[in-house]
Amino acid sequence: MPGAWFYLVSALFLLTTQGCAVSRADSRFNHLAKEVKAEITVNTAIKRKGKSGDSFDGIKTLEAQTAIQVALDNNPSLVSIRERVKEAVEKYPIVTALDDPTAGVGLFPSTVYSDRADFAYKIDLKQRIPYPGKLDLKGAKAIAEAEVALNDLSSAKLELVRMVKTVYLELFFTHRAIEINKENKDLLQEFKTIAKSRYSAGKGNLQDVVQADVDLAKVEHRGIVLERTLRVATARLNTLMGRSAGLPLPAPARLSSKSPLPDKNKSLEKALLQNPSIKAARSRIEAARSSFKLAESKSYPDFVITGSYNRAWMTDELRPFIGIGVNIPIRSDRLKAERNMATAKLNRASSEFKAAEDRIRFQVEESWQRLKESHHAEKLFRKALIPETKLNLNAARAGYSDGKNDFLTLITAERSLVNTKLQYERVRVNLRIREASLSRVIGERQ
Repeated sequence: MPGAWFYLVSALFLLTTQGCAVSRADSRFNHLAKEVKAEITVNTAIKRKGKSGDSFDGIKTLEAQTAIQVALDNNPSLVSIRERVKEAVEKYPIVTALDDPTAGVGLFPSTVYSDRADFAYKIDLKQRIPYPGKLDLKGAKAIAEAEVALNDLSSAKLELVRMVKTVYLELFFTHRAIEINKENKDLLQEFKTIAKSRYSAGKGNLQDVVQADVDLAKVEHRGIVLERTLRVATARLNTLMGRSAGLPLPAPARLSSKSPLPDKNKSLEKALLQNPSIKAARSRIEAARSSFKLAESKSYPDFVITGSYNRAWMTDELRPFIGIGVNIPIRSDRLKAERNMATAKLNRASSEFKAAEDRIRFQVEESWQRLKESHHAEKLFRKALIPETKLNLNAARAGYSDGKNDFLTLITAERSLVNTKLQYERVRVNLRIREASLSRVIGERQ
């Protein structure tokens, strides 16, 4: 009888120890589960309310933040990644749960109709319990892998935001190019009128009028090209927002004022701290460490608690039975191979983390240098090139009207102004695109 109590107490101790080990990870899992649930719930609520961005009726201009939010809510790629996150989170309660107990019942056939012995049967119950700490390690690994999936979702969001901003800005540039092209057409019509007047008065050449018609034809074709570019850019932005490619979109709003050039060192510090790819790499190291510890723990035996009731025994005290069994991990080659695999996985995760840090350092440097260049170019165009080309065109117009310049000088000045305007708009757009690229590397959506 004392031996039975010893086994019973030992079994209860193992169960208690196992439960305490797993509970240490429960709070971390609950926090992660709440974060994932909030992510999924918000997206599902938006779907139910029908805020899918299918219609922008009544909206005169499309703000960048509106386009970004619609894309985050409806882009099908994010839906797929969200489901992957849900799948990863649900793995924790599976790997931290005990195996189902097994039950068995049997009888002794010779006692069924026997006159010499009572009917005898046997009932068995078994429960496998891993060595204390194994379930905790499995749970830690599952949580780390779920955090990787969640950070992958954050990375996908940041990349989607960058893509939406880029396409939105390209759409803005196309609208501005169409406006500039119309301004150019009106300007050429004015020059053609002046050239015809001078030709009628005998002060100009017919070649000037013909040259104006040639340039007007080029502007007309340029307008067709820009309309095609506009439709393609609209289709691309619609696709990113999860809308049908052929749906119309309001014109983009005017560009917001540019932000000052950020401090490079602070940008790098932020990126190394909060970029999701860095966080995911850290979580992969944590998962690999748990795998390594789990491989080491396989050298320790698991337990099987057994309880039975055997009716075949004639003495009542002998019928109940409690026992503990263990597996004997003696396959050293297999255990060594598992440890080697886990070590290789940990080394690989550490190398990937270093590579991720190096990649982030380079991306911050590259994005910051390009942004610095764009700030200089924007200032150059705004303060020097645009004013100077306008003055040059006004002087050429006045000179041609007075007969001091030829028509080629006027057309050249006009082409220079148009090209400078387009280049300035391209510089302004590139500056915002490079701001978006740096924000993506830092790990910021805005």
